[in-house]
Amino acid sequence: MKLPLKVGLLAAVTWISIKLAAFYLSLSLDDLRPFVFINMFILTASIAVALYLVKRKETENNLLNDVKNGMLAGVPYAVIVSVFLYFYYQKIYPAFNEGKMNEISMKLSKPQTIKEIQRENPEMENKSVEEIKRDILAKTKMVYNPQFTMLVSMLSLLLYATLNSIVITLIFRRIVFRN
Repeated sequence: MKLPLKVGLLAAVTWISIKLAAFYLSLSLDDLRPFVFINMFILTASIAVALYLVKRKETENNLLNDVKNGMLAGVPYAVIVSVFLYFYYQKIYPAFNEGKMNEISMKLSKPQTIKEIQRENPEMENKSVEEIKRDILAKTKMVYNPQFTMLVSMLSLLLYATLNSIVITLIFRRIVFRN
């Protein structure tokens, strides 16, 4: 197994362990921001470490190979973490989705919230209160669907891994490993 792949798999296991530890310790379960930032940091670190280790060993100097090696660490990470998120929100912690749906339902029960929605969205001006509630709850249900979460996280992590691979490769080539 190639070294960047091992680094990516180890990074994915690390993030999954952090997420599960937080779940079992009941730490920040409903706040996504810390986990998103930890996810981004671990993905960036895995790409940087994999690229550094490969660049130290190889003598071939090719920009495309460097980007490929960065992606070799980032893509498995993105896929494994995204699939884990599906199972996490589907099986391990489905109460998160239910809580978010209940939170939106509570907000929609206030007439002031409905008036704000009608004022901010011209297409909702002529809809009844029930139609507005139904539309917003349907959109919210779709957003907090585990499959949707998996898809969005996979796409965003793959894009982030691609951009990071390019940027980190350029930084390494210009600053760390000057040729």
